[in-house]
This record gives sequence, structure tokens and C-alpha cells, in this order.
Amino acid sequence: MSDRLTAFDNYILEGLPVAGMNHPQESDGSQQPPDASNGNAQGEADNDSAPETDVQSNNNGTFKIPITAHKSTKGQISTMAARIRALEKHNLNVPGKWLQAVEKLPIKEYGYGIEYYGEVGIGSPPQKFKLDLDTGSGDVWLAGEECEVCAHHKKFNPRKSSTYKAEGRKWGISYGDGSFATGYTIRDTVSIGSLKVPNQVIGLATSESRAYQQDTVDGLLGLSYSGVSFIPGVTTFLDNIHKNSYLKDPIFSVYIREKDKDDYAGEYLFGDVDKSKFEGDLTWVPLSTPKFWEVMLDGVALNVDGVGREEIEISGPAILDTGTTLIVMNEKQATEFHRGIPSAENSDIYGWILPCNTEQLVPGNLTFTIGGVDFSVPVKNLVREPVKGLDGWCFSAVTSGSPNFVILGDVFMRSNYVAFDRGNARVGIAPSKH
Repeated sequence: MSDRLTAFDNYILEGLPVAGMNHPQESDGSQQPPDASNGNAQGEADNDSAPETDVQSNNNGTFKIPITAHKSTKGQISTMAARIRALEKHNLNVPGKWLQAVEKLPIKEYGYGIEYYGEVGIGSPPQKFKLDLDTGSGDVWLAGEECEVCAHHKKFNPRKSSTYKAEGRKWGISYGDGSFATGYTIRDTVSIGSLKVPNQVIGLATSESRAYQQDTVDGLLGLSYSGVSFIPGVTTFLDNIHKNSYLKDPIFSVYIREKDKDDYAGEYLFGDVDKSKFEGDLTWVPLSTPKFWEVMLDGVALNVDGVGREEIEISGPAILDTGTTLIVMNEKQATEFHRGIPSAENSDIYGWILPCNTEQLVPGNLTFTIGGVDFSVPVKNLVREPVKGLDGWCFSAVTSGSPNFVILGDVFMRSNYVAFDRGNARVGIAPSKH
């Protein structure tokens, strides 16, 4: 796109660099990929290779992964940390005071930032892992058996996979909040039900930060285009599906909702859309940049019950990112948006904060106009956890830091069903049924 920063264009086209390899706590990369021939890869299966009972495979060739909402008993990522990860994931600058603040904030469970994950098989027979399904990333990564600090996670055992291939490139990610993972690459089969993608490049972590060690999610399955990866030159899981026609229709759809008593919080459906999960028809919108899942945002408005609609001067490219919790805007857009929220402030230390009773002060919803159609997010979903030491104040789910594009994360998709169509380079959006 003509208005995108040239540096950012080059960053995307060349593929993301291997990051964090000089982190002082990282492995030195001396571990070598195991030789699968030393094990009994051809026939041995362990308890981790049980038949996949959670993934539903349908007769029409579609595959459905239920997603689980997880609240960690050891705490979870705070809004401050979520902001930092969102910005650095998209190669954006993070204010230094945010980095200082996140070091002081305790990790605590507030229930405002639930993680979502699905179970995915790695290897043959498949060893099942809880992976974050992320449309804003291109990598597949999880803990390897050499990772001594990954005791909280399941670890992939290459010797029990008949399709494992050693590759051995150094691999790593790191974020300004101090979280990181490093290791080496392998190739193996990634499976969802009976959908199998062979010879996929996978990062195996041999070391990871304390934040990842405490995370219930075992790793990540990126669902973006090739070129959006911490491992340069990799054909992503999604592009392998499209290139090799592993699905009749290279499409997947995302339904996120409030979790129920069994922690069910929605599903990813590969190969189709589920019309029972949304209202009306999908609005199909072409991608403006087929690297990320990026569309054009026509406008934003705040609709207050009993008052009316107030248009907000926010428009331009927007990325639909299931791996980002928040909604991220540039400074001018975030300022314009928060003008409609009484008493909202942009704290030097904490970023945008607002009164915890904002739902009572401004009853209604925020609408995002995409493809000429309005898609709503309730005001109550914009209020996150309380700010420690500031009585009555909470973090806002809308934050700043993006120079010239908006990131629509899970806050948006908890209210709106989204279909990602790789074959036609478009997305379909409709209000979700809950």
C-alpha cells in the first residue's frame, strides 16, 4: 500500500528476522536436533499420541477444532504485557515507560484476558499439543524434549515420530516484556483431525522465559501468509494447505465467545463456514495487503444508548489478528476514540486508562465499518483489569502504538464471526450468535 512505511514494507517482504538470539538467558544453541533413527519412531506411540477425540472431522472434508478459554492458576499476561507483545509482534516501537511499568505489575488473574487455544497434532502418530491459533503469525513452534525449563509444557519427542526430519537452523523470538523462546528447527507433519500437512517447518524451543514457562499454552500455530514468520523463508502451514490443495476450499473460520462451564469458548473450522454461528450473511471484503489478513476500515463510531451515534475519524488498513488480545491504533486515532469516553486518560506510565464503570457512563457499543457494513463491539468489552494503585480506573482494551494501521484482536472477534479465505484473498465478517 502506498501509505505504508517503506521500512515496514521491506520488513514484511524479506520475512521477519530471527529475533532474541542474544538474550542473556537464552540457550547457546549447542543442542543438536535428535537423530530419529535412534528411537523406535516407526511404531511406538505413548500416552501423548492418543486418538484425537476433540477435533471433529466431517464427511465433507472439513475439520473443526474447539477452542478452550484458559485462566491460569499461576496468573496470566496483563494488559500492559499484551500491549507490548502486540506492538513488537508487528515490528512497532514500544514506549520505554511501558517496559518499566510492566516489570512492576504483578501477574494476576482478573478474567479480562483469557487465552484461547486448540489441540493440534505434531508428528506421526500425532502427539497432541495446546497451541495458540494465531492469524497474525506464520510460525509453528512448541517445546522440544531438550528444554529443561519447559517442565510445565508437553514436549515434542522426535524419536516417536516416523515423519520427523532434522533441519537444525537456529530459531528464536523475544519481546520487550522479557518473554522469549529459542531453539532449532525441524520438519514434521502437522495434523488437525484427518487433515495432515507434511514436511512443515517447526521451531522446537530448547529454552524459554519464565512467562512462557508458566503459560498453559504449549506453543503457537501461525495461520498467516508466508513472509510473516520469525523463521525466514518458511512456507507457512496455511500456504502449504493452499499450495498442495490439502483442503478442497482453503478457508478457515473463527468463532470466539464467552466460555461456558466446560471452558468451551468457540471453534476454528477448516474448509468451510458454520452458518449457525453468525447472524445474516457474511460480508466479504478483499485483502488490501495479502501478507497479514489486512482489510480497509471505512470508519468507526460510538453508539450511546438514548443519545445517538458519534462518528470517530478513524479509517485505513486494519489487520484481523487472533493472536492479539486488544485493539491497537495510532496515537491520533486512539486519542480521537477516547474522547468519547468520559474522563479517559492517556497515562505516561500505563497508556490509555478509563473509569471502571464506563459501561454505566457510556452504555452502548463501538462499531467498525468494513466493506460498508457496521460490526459492533459492546462498550463493556472495552474495559479490562483495574490499574493497581488507581482506585476506580481500569485499562482500556483500545491502545496506541501502531503508526498507520489498526489491529483488530480478540476484543473484536468475540463479537464478530470471521472467515479467512486464502484461495480468494479475502475475509468474510458477520455478527456472531452467542
